[in-house]
Parts: sequence; C-alpha cells; structure tokens
Amino acid sequence: MSFLLSSELLRARSSINSMLQLIDNQKALYLKGLESGRGVSIAGGEPGLVLFYGLGGSGIVGHLASSMFSPESSAPLIVYTTSAPPSWITQDTLVVLISYSGETIEVLNAVNFALSKKAKMVAICSGGSLERKARESGVPLLKVTPNLTPRMAVPEMLGCVVSILESVNTVRGAASTLSAALYILDEGVRNFSAEAETPVNTAKTASLFLLDSLPHAISESTLYPVALRLKNQLNENAKLPCIVIDVPESMHNTLEALPQTERDRYIQFRWSGEDRLIGAQLEFLKKLLNQRLFEAHFMGGRVEAILQSTMWSDYVSIYLAALRNIDPAPVSKIAALRRELERLKT
Repeated sequence: MSFLLSSELLRARSSINSMLQLIDNQKALYLKGLESGRGVSIAGGEPGLVLFYGLGGSGIVGHLASSMFSPESSAPLIVYTTSAPPSWITQDTLVVLISYSGETIEVLNAVNFALSKKAKMVAICSGGSLERKARESGVPLLKVTPNLTPRMAVPEMLGCVVSILESVNTVRGAASTLSAALYILDEGVRNFSAEAETPVNTAKTASLFLLDSLPHAISESTLYPVALRLKNQLNENAKLPCIVIDVPESMHNTLEALPQTERDRYIQFRWSGEDRLIGAQLEFLKKLLNQRLFEAHFMGGRVEAILQSTMWSDYVSIYLAALRNIDPAPVSKIAALRRELERLKT
C-alpha cells in the first residue's frame, strides 16, 4: 500500500493535495494570525482569567494555547467546550469566542451570556453570524482567512489567540515566543510532507501502521491537545474513530483494559521535556503494547514540540484518507446536524 503515498499520486488527487498544501503552509498561517492579533484592543485592563470558548476545530485552539503558555501565564487559561459557558464568568474574565464559520450555535449563544455578565470579550471568526453579533455589540473582532476547511484554519486562529494573550499582558512575549519556534515547521515540511519518503517520513509510516485498525492516541498532559487533534483529524479527514489515552490519569483505569480489541493500534507521543515519572509510565506502555504501538518523538521545547506534533498529526490523517481512498474535505454528518440546529439560533 505504500505506493499510494508517493508524492506523485498524492499530489495528483486534488482533494488530498489541497489539504496537504494547507499543512505545508502552516507556518505562514501562524504568522498571519500573529499579525492580525497584534491589532486587537481589549478594554478593561489585565484579565484575572482567560476563558476559551469554542468547539471542534475551533475548540482545539484553546487547548493548544493553554498547553503552550499556561506555565508562563499570569492568569488561568481555561478551555470550555460544553454546551454553554460557565456561570462563574465575571467582569474580570476575558472570554475568547472562537468559531471559524461564525455559525457555531453554542458560541453565538455565548455572546449574549458573556454580555450579560459584562465580561471582557474578543471574537475570532471568518465571518457569519458571529461577526454580525460582535459588530452589533461592540465586541473586538479578529477575522481570519475565509473559505478554508475550518479544521485547517487552526494555525491562523491560534496565532490570533497568542497575540491576544500578549496584548492583554497575560503572557508577556507570547507572540515572539511562538514566532521564534516556527522554524520547527520548516523541518516538519522537509520530513513529513508528500515529497518526503519513509523511513524519514514517520507520518507516512504511522498512517500505514494505522490502516485497517482502531487507532488510539497516547500522550501526557503537555501533548494532550495534540492527541486530541489527531483524534479529531482522523475523525474528520479519514472518517475513522480514535480513542485518546491520557497519562497519568488513564494509568489508574484504562490501563487495565489494554489492549481493548484485536484491531487496536496505538500512537504514543513523546517529547524531550517529559519528566521521569511520565517517562516511566510511557515506557511501561511501550513494553505492554509492544508491536501494537508506534512511538512518535518530537524535539525542542514545549512550544516547538506542540507545533511539530500537531503538523505531524495533520499529515497522518491526510495520508490515511489517501490510503482509504476517501475525500477528506466533506463532513456530511456534521453538516446535517448543523442544519438541524439552525432553527435554534438566537
């Protein structure tokens, strides 16, 4: 099956190639988001808490930002992906509303709720109803590139969020830290893009490893958002289910059930900054799962590791879509649900 992952065949399929080009271009998208976010002005001083509110491809943005910058943040960075924002929002809370389409019903409803709490707010979208509501309510608005597949707009939206964190003095130097780390994506393109072949291209190797399996993504807390991103991308791009196993929590429950089925295959994320206790548990899993497990190693600091492993996960999902002869772009069931919920918008 590896011949299906040749650059000639991958680039010849327009649906696959268009997604691969967006991954190849992630560095430029991050930079565009960083630049857009520098222009935002949020009144009211430094927030006591930052709440990221969004779902799906937009929701992962908050997870990634929190994992990248929580250790340096002067305020808690909280991610909510529930049906409604929490009741404890106050005037001291900065609510970052993220919906690429601008039509996510939960995010639209959250605008009115946050306004009733007199919270600080900023909206990120490509247009739609969220843009309209933000403009009508005087909420600061950052517009991102329109007409992208929403889940592939994550780098630009994340760049916006990082600049926001710096502009409100929650994470000093956040934008320059992210910008300085983006060199790692050049290395990622060299090693993981369609033109890179196995064994150097571990994204292609991992996709072959996962073919005809039930994928599981294993990570510790720093790379948990990346494991979640891999799950989401496999769901939407390759139309495959995926289970996320977080360490150490899952070592107190899920461990006893592993492996779960005959089809189980495991991707284990590793990075150079993991501590000894985590490392020992991941090594235990490596011995337990043996040939069912594929380890993906990422170097650099926390931000670099998150950037590159996210890019790697995106490539894996597209290569699996190619192997399964699936167009990664359409999400017909999600679209059908959105049509059902359209009548509930306020």
